[in-house]
Amino acid sequence: MASPGPTALQRRILDFIAQSMEERGLPPTLREIGSHCGVSSTGSVSYHLRTLERQGLLKLQARSSRGALPRESPFKLPIVGRVGAGGSVIAQEDVEGELAVGKDVARGADFLLRVRGESMTEAGILEGDLVQVRRQREAQDGEVVVALIDESAVVKRLRRRPGGWLLESAHAGYRPIEAPFQVVGKVVGLLRRY
Repeated sequence: MASPGPTALQRRILDFIAQSMEERGLPPTLREIGSHCGVSSTGSVSYHLRTLERQGLLKLQARSSRGALPRESPFKLPIVGRVGAGGSVIAQEDVEGELAVGKDVARGADFLLRVRGESMTEAGILEGDLVQVRRQREAQDGEVVVALIDESAVVKRLRRRPGGWLLESAHAGYRPIEAPFQVVGKVVGLLRRY
């Protein structure tokens, strides 16, 4: 039989631990948890913490008065197609998969795109990287964007020119793209495996 989720009291305990971590950078003591949540016995607080650990919602460190650490709840970002950074590669509308990431990585990104090619190496974007993309139709001069050109997606730097815009590579061997394009998102970060 599957264990039920946290009770209302246990959710308050989890919220208080998360709040303490965010505000003070360390988890609260058993007494602080009890005081905040209206539980007078540290034994009762310990019971609830062990239950939350069994449910996989936090990790307890032995022999520590501040040993209740929240497990980082992973956010999942979809990995959508492949992005051309060099030769254009058709961006698949199908999701290739999902990647569990921490909230700091997920913040501001709507999806991930895999880079193929070497046209952005001088901007630090390498083949195989996953670029974090925030969906948006407009961007500022100099920002790195994902753009569609004839249904092919590319990662390039957006540049203003007299009479319009162009897409610029970050590699001397590639010419700017002046063909009609549509910005579909702004690159807000990247993930790389070593």
